[in-house]
Amino acid sequence: MCSICLSASVCCALALPTAIEVRELHPRPDWVRAWVSLDGDWRFDFDPEDVGIRERWFERHEYTRNIRVPFPWQSELSGVCEPQYQGAAWYEREVQIPEDAGPRVFMVFGAIDWSAKVWVNGELMAEHEGGYTPFELELTKIAKPGDTVRVTVRSFDDTDRETPNGKQTDWYTPTGGIWQPVYLESRGNSFLRRTQIVPDVDGGKAQFATTVYVDSPGIYELRVKAQLEGSSQLLESSCRKQLAPGEDVLVNNLSIPKPTLWSPESPKLYDAEISLVAVQGKDQEIIHDRVGTYFGMRKVTRGKFNGSEYEYILLNDKPVYLRGTLHQSFTPEGIYAYPSADYIRRDYEKAKELGLNCVRIHIKVDDPRCLYWADRLGVLLMCDMPNYQRHTPRSQQLWESTVRAAIERDFNHPSIFAWICFNETWGIGDGGYDRSKQEWVREMYLLTKQLDPTRLVEDNSPCNYDHVETDINSWHFYLDKYEAARDHILKVVENTYPGSTFNYAEGWKQGTAPLMNSEYGSVSAGSGDQDISWGFLFLTNLLRRHEKIVGYIYTELEDIEWEHNGFLNYNRSEKEFHYPANISVADLQQPDFPVLDVPPYTVLPENGRRFELPVLLSHWSEKENLVLRLTAHGETVEGQPWSNWVKPQEKKVDARPYAVVPQGSFEIEVPDRKGLLFLVVEVLENNKRVGANYCVLNVKGEAFAESDSNIAIPIRVNKFTNSGFKEVFSEGGKDKVWAYGNGFLEYRIGIPTSPANKKIKQAWFLAEIGSKADAERLDWPARRKPEDYPQTDGKKWPTDIVVALNEGEFYRGTIGDDYADARGVLSHVAHFHPGSHGEVIKMKLNDKALAQLQKAFDETSDISLKIEVPPNAKNKGGIALYGENMGMFPLNPTLLVEFE
Repeated sequence: MCSICLSASVCCALALPTAIEVRELHPRPDWVRAWVSLDGDWRFDFDPEDVGIRERWFERHEYTRNIRVPFPWQSELSGVCEPQYQGAAWYEREVQIPEDAGPRVFMVFGAIDWSAKVWVNGELMAEHEGGYTPFELELTKIAKPGDTVRVTVRSFDDTDRETPNGKQTDWYTPTGGIWQPVYLESRGNSFLRRTQIVPDVDGGKAQFATTVYVDSPGIYELRVKAQLEGSSQLLESSCRKQLAPGEDVLVNNLSIPKPTLWSPESPKLYDAEISLVAVQGKDQEIIHDRVGTYFGMRKVTRGKFNGSEYEYILLNDKPVYLRGTLHQSFTPEGIYAYPSADYIRRDYEKAKELGLNCVRIHIKVDDPRCLYWADRLGVLLMCDMPNYQRHTPRSQQLWESTVRAAIERDFNHPSIFAWICFNETWGIGDGGYDRSKQEWVREMYLLTKQLDPTRLVEDNSPCNYDHVETDINSWHFYLDKYEAARDHILKVVENTYPGSTFNYAEGWKQGTAPLMNSEYGSVSAGSGDQDISWGFLFLTNLLRRHEKIVGYIYTELEDIEWEHNGFLNYNRSEKEFHYPANISVADLQQPDFPVLDVPPYTVLPENGRRFELPVLLSHWSEKENLVLRLTAHGETVEGQPWSNWVKPQEKKVDARPYAVVPQGSFEIEVPDRKGLLFLVVEVLENNKRVGANYCVLNVKGEAFAESDSNIAIPIRVNKFTNSGFKEVFSEGGKDKVWAYGNGFLEYRIGIPTSPANKKIKQAWFLAEIGSKADAERLDWPARRKPEDYPQTDGKKWPTDIVVALNEGEFYRGTIGDDYADARGVLSHVAHFHPGSHGEVIKMKLNDKALAQLQKAFDETSDISLKIEVPPNAKNKGGIALYGENMGMFPLNPTLLVEFE
């Protein structure tokens, strides 16, 4: 074997990709030989008139620009960045074959969208059609080690609606040209083409079915060495066979006593080396080829468990609850291509940090390095095949060739547990989803199972209730109202049973396939740039209420262009959720999750001082000795912690594993106070939080105890009497008023009769105030929506305010942002500017303002209160003023006065 660019990922004494530097990661970490990267600058030109072949550009052409491979020409990272162009494009560069290469050298293209022709020194060497799958050509035929050859590539992509291209059509920026790595690799005269590694957990072995090419007849031996990462034990096996020239298959069974199993909690892998050896005598042999790979010992099935009436998805014979997210796998800089292997790793690390154990790669055959990091980090994958838009015999043929190539390339990744043939009837529904199309979809479902009998297969991940035949009975929904979502999910659960026709196309019916949700959210693709925190909270709680549902796929991991429902922004920056008690997104996505069998928000009336909180445990682990703990969080409008009155409660868990089991109720006595009370329920293991959830009570008690010594004067935010802003906005019936830029809002406050002979001791103005951005916080302002109200993140929008009574200024400060997150409960409940809120500020009046207020009391006259963003402010970020039914503070702006 040659030593071309030997990276640490090359199989050498089993030094496989466990300890490599990310920048050196092989383009196919599951199929590693010595290699040389051909990424970087290539000469480049568009060919809009498609004259390149006729004018023989493959022989001579004066190129006018460069492109950085492997990034599509639409992308920023390509250096070309022309997202509107579709058609033919040409690439060219010189390639030097290393002196120590050979005896055979191949050039491998990871993926070119959509079709490609490749010439070497003007000679046509390869043609390929398929935008997601690799192809190769051999350079040995026309060059020897040390030679330099000229490689010319003609790519053509017009996002043809008959070709599988996923969301490149009608959705997001398309990808054209080379978008996965290009590289050289050395092989022997006889070499390994591919292998299928089938783990047999029950039998304690792994089968290597390896396709080999041999150039001369003889006895050949296939050798396999494997080693569990972190173990010193070397596993070996071999098999021999007399082979004729051409292709053949050698089957090698590697014994693995007491195998260590792969799972998301323990993603243990076996690094392996496969060698093809020609045996020429007793002590004579030639090692023709050697490949580094890896595999995981795991078993994926579906079935009943412990006498259940319905099926689970089983991993290693035990139920697994899929806590998943959709991943469209686009990036701002590279579109379909990732900027680096480190960028890929971070996506999958973030999925784990969010508490996820599953990712659904959405209608894209992704970069092999994505699958590698899922394998290494322990992320289960559902993999969608890319769809076409126009259904024709050609589109059927192209789709089938894509699925065959994708499964062949990715068969050995332990992270993949399911293939999804189609999504939401796209393409197959062109012209109507009639019986003939349904029969063809069933054939493709069966073909996929034939190509890969080791995994589950879904026919069509549906939003139209139109399954045909499937291993997973999934469905999609997007709802932003609690009651509608509660009723919808209950309907799905009640109508899921063997023989039911629900969720199936006409003429088909359910078998026993396990039920899961494969897309959900409160913010759908076209719903604008909104906060997701509240919807994710209550929808996930509702899904986990039902034992029959075996998992979910939240949409999605990160925003993409104009779609804004991700846990992360499109550029992978963090969004801020601000759940109470430091509850994280990960706390809401644990195997052991406390389901609160109440609405997420409840108004507790003045005469309702008791509250019952029923809890169930969604117990998808085998942990024992768990405890549920209830605690109170938040403050009354007076600023007193609710924990002063609502004390912690605990109860021991009594639940069988892999079930949703009622745990009784917590009984809460609520004091006669006013404010938002956050009731947090945690699952504790050894006094450590392993899951959490919460609900909110709007307690309608007494805000302030008024007497001869204290009064509170509320202000209605929409009742301003004067404005200095260019325009002031409000929505009928909503307790919020806002304006952009600088200006002021002025209110005339009616002063009640002063208590007899009383002088003011001190006074405060208490209000919830925020800034107000226009399009400044939008991540994709080119496509605005009326619903836009971006979630709080690192992109801040501060504003400076001054507050005065008459001309008595008493407060100057800066509001940090135009917030929208889980703290804005009242805005979420109002379904207006969801999650928006300000900062609750208690501003003490200074002597000048107190004198103005005292005068108004003495004369029983009105007084002016002005909230201003001054014209000379550093931050002219507008203003939003919140009343008692919007934002985070259930109180109107209030003037609090204390008398001597």
